[in-house]
Amino acid sequence: MPIAQLIVKHASALRPMPDTLNAEALLWAVYHCEKYTTAYPNPRFEPSYAPGGYYHDTAQHVRDAYAEYGRDAACSYSNFQILYIVATELGYVGPPRALDKDSFALPFVIKYINRRVLARGADTPEEVADAYNSGSYTDSHKPEGYMKRFRYFYDQAIQRIEHA
Repeated sequence: MPIAQLIVKHASALRPMPDTLNAEALLWAVYHCEKYTTAYPNPRFEPSYAPGGYYHDTAQHVRDAYAEYGRDAACSYSNFQILYIVATELGYVGPPRALDKDSFALPFVIKYINRRVLARGADTPEEVADAYNSGSYTDSHKPEGYMKRFRYFYDQAIQRIEHA
C-alpha cells in the first residue's frame, strides 16, 4: 500500500487527539523526519540499546533482546523509525527486521504516539516532535533542529490536506 494510503488509513487511530493537532499531518511529519534516505538507507542503530549503552546496561529485557537478535535489537525500523525495543514494549512479538515494513510498523508507531506522546498531554506539533524524538516533551532536552523540521513538514502537510 502506498505511504499516502497508509497514513490516511492509520491517522484516525491516533487518540486522544487534541483539537490543536491534525492526525494525518502528524504522521506525515514523522514520516518526513524519519524516513530512509540515500544517505541513511538502513535501520538506525541506537547505541544506548547495545552493550555499554545505558538502556542495555540497566534493563534486563533489553539485554535479553540483544542476546537473541544482536545488533538488530538495537535498531529503529521503517520509514517511521520505530525502535525494536519500544515495539516489543507495546506488544510486538517477532524478529526486529519484520518491523522494517511500513504497513507492519505503523500500528506500533500509532500505539507509541497514543500512549507515550498524546496520553501524556502533548498538544502542539513541537511537543509531539520532542516526545517522538527524545521520549518526552517535558524534560529539559529539546531537539530543536528536529522540532523545526517536524513543524515544517507538519505545516506542509496541513497545506496539502486543506487544498486536496
